[in-house]
Amino acid sequence: MLITLAYIINILVAGGFGILLLMNSSLRIRKVFGEDTAARQILGSVYISIAFFSFIGLTVEGYFFKIASVLFPIQIFYKVLSLFTVRDKSNPIPYSNFVISVFLLLAMLEVV
Repeated sequence: MLITLAYIINILVAGGFGILLLMNSSLRIRKVFGEDTAARQILGSVYISIAFFSFIGLTVEGYFFKIASVLFPIQIFYKVLSLFTVRDKSNPIPYSNFVISVFLLLAMLEVV
């Protein structure tokens, strides 16, 4: 199922980036996401939240489709929106966001 894979990707990618953002762990993270600011810490918290609710959707019976039907559309919207709102067109995040949003859209087709 694509939804299962989408949850796993969310846990790994959003959870991983959330931890890296909050730890301020590498020069590469600072280069792509900027210096350690309150805005970046909030973004890290949002990523951790996405990973957390993906874990709940994946593991708690009865929440598999419920969480996907709310979480995935929000992610798709903000990820596509980032293509238009990020001014630095050399930043890789909006493009990787777009790829993930296409995958989430395909997974959403299983929900409807």
